[in-house]
Amino acid sequence: RIANAFCINLGNDEVYYLTYAQQLQWNYFDHPPMVALLIRLTTLNLYCTSDICVRLGAIILAAWNTYLVFAIAKQIKNEKAGYIAALLYTASLYSSIIAGVFILPDSPQLFFWLLAVSVVLKIVTSQNKNTTLNFHLIGFGILTGLCIMSKVHGVFLWIGFGLYILFYKRSLLSNGFLYLSIMLTITIIFPIVLWNVDNNFITYTFHSERVVINNGADLTHLIQEFTGGILYNNPINYFLIGATLFSLYKTKTTIAAPVVRILLLVSLPLIIVVLCISVFRATLPHWTGPAFVTLLILVAITFEEMTLYFKQLSIRLVGFSVGLIVIISVAGCLVINNIPGTLGSKNQETLGQGDPTLDMYNWDFFRAQFKKIHNENLKLRLTKTSFVINNKWFPGSHIDNYIVQPLHLNFIAKGKLEDIHTYAWLNKYRNKLKMGDDAYFITFSNSFSNPKDLYLNQFDTIQLPKKVIQYRNHKPARVMYVYLLKGYKG
Repeated sequence: RIANAFCINLGNDEVYYLTYAQQLQWNYFDHPPMVALLIRLTTLNLYCTSDICVRLGAIILAAWNTYLVFAIAKQIKNEKAGYIAALLYTASLYSSIIAGVFILPDSPQLFFWLLAVSVVLKIVTSQNKNTTLNFHLIGFGILTGLCIMSKVHGVFLWIGFGLYILFYKRSLLSNGFLYLSIMLTITIIFPIVLWNVDNNFITYTFHSERVVINNGADLTHLIQEFTGGILYNNPINYFLIGATLFSLYKTKTTIAAPVVRILLLVSLPLIIVVLCISVFRATLPHWTGPAFVTLLILVAITFEEMTLYFKQLSIRLVGFSVGLIVIISVAGCLVINNIPGTLGSKNQETLGQGDPTLDMYNWDFFRAQFKKIHNENLKLRLTKTSFVINNKWFPGSHIDNYIVQPLHLNFIAKGKLEDIHTYAWLNKYRNKLKMGDDAYFITFSNSFSNPKDLYLNQFDTIQLPKKVIQYRNHKPARVMYVYLLKGYKG
C-alpha cells in the first residue's frame, strides 16, 4: 500500500478531501469531518502535505483493519479462520486499495465499523445482564457515532443492531444502557445537525438528490451497481460470499445463531437499500463496502464446515484472490504512469476526456509549466496577479494543491454551489479578488470549461489561452489551457 501511495498522485476525491483539512468544520458540504481530522493528524497539522503523508491515515487504518478482521474471526471460530479473514480483507479492492491506500471518508469509516462489529458480537453472545454487557453497549454507541462522523452510512450499524434486538433479543429493551448507548451516538453526531441548521441543511439537500427516487426505473443503474460490487470486492471474494450465503440457507451451521444473525443484519440491509436505490438512481459501488467486508468475516468462519473438496477449492480461491489484488495494484501503477498517451478521447479539443488515470498522473509537470508562464508574464509586466480561479471542485482541487499552493499564490473557486462544493465555505478564509485585479483561469482538455461562458461579464478582457501539452510515454495525454483574465469588475 505504501508503494502504491508513492507511485501515483492524489485522485480527484482525495485532493478534494485535503481541502477539508485546510479549514476544520463540524461538517462539510458532502461528508462529516473525520477524514479531515485524519489528514490533519498524518500531515502533522498540514506541515507535510506530500501524497504519502495525506494517504498515511488510510494505510495505517488498513493495517489495523487487517488485524481486526483476524481478531474477530479468531474470536468467533479459531486462528485459521482469522488468517483467512485477513487474506480475504487484503484481497478486496475496496478494503485494501480504495479505503486502504486512497484517503477517503471510507478509510476511518471502515475502521470504526469493524470496531463496532467486534463489540456488537460480544453483546449478542452475552448471556447475562452484567457490567461487561453494559460496557459493550456504551462502546457500541460511541463507536457507531464515530463511524457516522466518518460517513453517514454508519447509521446502518444501529439499523442492523436494532433489527436484531426486535427479532431476537427484546430483553435488551429493558436495559437502560441501551438507551444511554443511543444517546451517546446522538450526542457525538449532533454537531452535524447543528452545522446543517446553520447552512440550511445543505448536506441533506445534496445527498437527497443522489438517493431520492423521482424518476422511473432504469435497470442500467442496477446493473452498474451489481457489477461494480463484484469488481470492487474482487470477483473471487464475491463468489465466496455468494456461496457462503447459499450454504447457510441450505444447510445447518455449527456457528452460533446470534453470530450469523448479527453479521447478516449489519450487512444485508445496506446492500439491499443501495440496490433498491440503484433501480431508480445512479449509485456508487463503494457505498456498500463495509457491508461486504462484514460478510467476508462470515465466509472465513464457515470454512471449516465445508466438505473437504470445497474446503480445498476455497483455500485455492483465497490464494488466487490475493494474487489478483497484487496484480491489480501493480498493473494500476504501471498503467497510470506508463501507458502511452490516454485511454480517453484522442481529439485535440477533448484530449484525455474519459480517462480516470489522468487524475493521478504527474501534476508536477503542470506546476513547472505554469510557473514559467507566470514568471514570463511578470517579467513582461503583463500582470502582477497572484490569483488563480476555477469554476469546479474538480479539477480545482488539483490546481489548488499541486500548482497554486506550492507557488505561494492564491486560489479561489468561482462557480455554482453544486460545482464548487466545500470551496463555497473555504473561499471565506482566503484572500479575495478586488476591483481591477487580474486572475488566471486554468482548465484542461479532459474537463474543459470556457471562461468566456463563465466570467465574460466579470472581467474587462479575457485573453487567448496559452497551451501546454502533457505527454505520457511520448504520446500526448491532455492539454492545459492558461487564460489571463484582466480587470475584475466585482
